[in-house]
Amino acid sequence: MKTDSVRYLKAGVVAAGQGRRLQTKATCLKPLVKVGNRTLVEHVLDSMAEAGASEVVVIINEDSVAVREHVTAAQWPFLLHWIVETTPSSMHSFLRLVETLAADGNEGPFLLSTVDTVAERRAYSQFVSQVDKLDPAAVTLALTSPTADENPLHVRLEPGNSRVIAIGSAAVPSQYVTAGVYAVRPTILLEADAARRDGVDALRIFLGRLLDRGYEIAGIPITETIDVDCPADIETATAFLRTTSV
Repeated sequence: MKTDSVRYLKAGVVAAGQGRRLQTKATCLKPLVKVGNRTLVEHVLDSMAEAGASEVVVIINEDSVAVREHVTAAQWPFLLHWIVETTPSSMHSFLRLVETLAADGNEGPFLLSTVDTVAERRAYSQFVSQVDKLDPAAVTLALTSPTADENPLHVRLEPGNSRVIAIGSAAVPSQYVTAGVYAVRPTILLEADAARRDGVDALRIFLGRLLDRGYEIAGIPITETIDVDCPADIETATAFLRTTSV
């Protein structure tokens, strides 16, 4: 995540989903759901600031302009850009971010996160530090222990190192699941058009496809994270942050 001797970290936030499972309790847009005294999107941006991000791109859907207004009302220690586009899936949002971050020729890796990932604030910084020590991989996954998440993405590592050898059902049972944080190199864009053409409609399927096609994928365990998908997760994440605050 370094360019020559000067560190310039580019990052992206996937915040274009509809968040329908939260709407039974939260009347606002998913990125603006509050966990503690901060919104989900602010928690992620705080973590990216802690990791030293120099530039962050956030993708939101066309019904979520209020998210941009809320975020840009505050001062951030990085350049902040927006993509306003209603995408058909998490994979499409993910690829749009990578395309935008790589448009100037930057070879990455880029730090990407889903907006509903709540982590101890230093977790992103520690992840970035570990990525810098690895041999380059097309994608490096932040990993955490399996939780009560109703649809976790299991990952299996090769014994003794960080190389991912199985993703999804092929990795069950596993001691790791994805944590919603990624380091991504733009080489994956070589697979973007084919994946779209073939109707791939989920990021987890795209990641498995990359592995099947011989792309190097690594995994780095980080501290526990909470995936905020339903109303009960808000209380869980709030309690989690209380135990990890300094």
